[in-house]
Amino acid sequence: MVVLDVQESKHRISLSMMQAQENPWEAFEGNFTKGGKINVVVKSITDFGLFVGLPGGIDGLIHLADISWEKQSANQIVSNYTKGQELDVVILNIDSEKERISLGIKQLTEDDFSQYANANGKGSIVKGTAVEVDVRGAVIELAEGITGYLRVSEISQDRIEDASTVIKHGAELEVVITQIDRRTRKIALSIKAKDSVEEKAAMDDYNAKSSKTGSSTLGDLLKQAKDK
Repeated sequence: MVVLDVQESKHRISLSMMQAQENPWEAFEGNFTKGGKINVVVKSITDFGLFVGLPGGIDGLIHLADISWEKQSANQIVSNYTKGQELDVVILNIDSEKERISLGIKQLTEDDFSQYANANGKGSIVKGTAVEVDVRGAVIELAEGITGYLRVSEISQDRIEDASTVIKHGAELEVVITQIDRRTRKIALSIKAKDSVEEKAAMDDYNAKSSKTGSSTLGDLLKQAKDK
């Protein structure tokens, strides 16, 4: 126990058992660091995340946004977890003063979407397979777990009313990435913009080569770009 106060006139001594013990939040901060990994047990599941048990009898929170890289509903995200389940997590933040510890599950793995976006930026010509097609456009699978959307207005320079009349399910397509939204994890695609991207690349190549040799014509380079 710790003596908090002594009042001789009243023959009274105030004691505290709690203050004789080490603050568990400060103890956790002293034993673990941000970015470190730790094994925890799920104590409760809420609509905003998972509360888990930590050493010292304290709780940590795994927010919904830090559970999965995939964009899913709250119910879908937490449906994979049960009370009492053991998990490996990453420590994202420790605030002993506010008694808050933030943890993450998705940080244990690489984000496939970010990796794809880093390798294939806006203006990149990529290949994909049509996995969903309707009147308005097509969902194109670009890599495992990575899809982009091709609007009907981006299929051709000619007006097309129904995407399903020119693109069939399972068709392999070459498209250009016109927009990447990392926050919403959406990729916009175009076929009709592909020609202008190829022509620009050919023009850049022509300017570079003509300054050195002058042997290639612009028409030759445009034909080479379209034949690739």
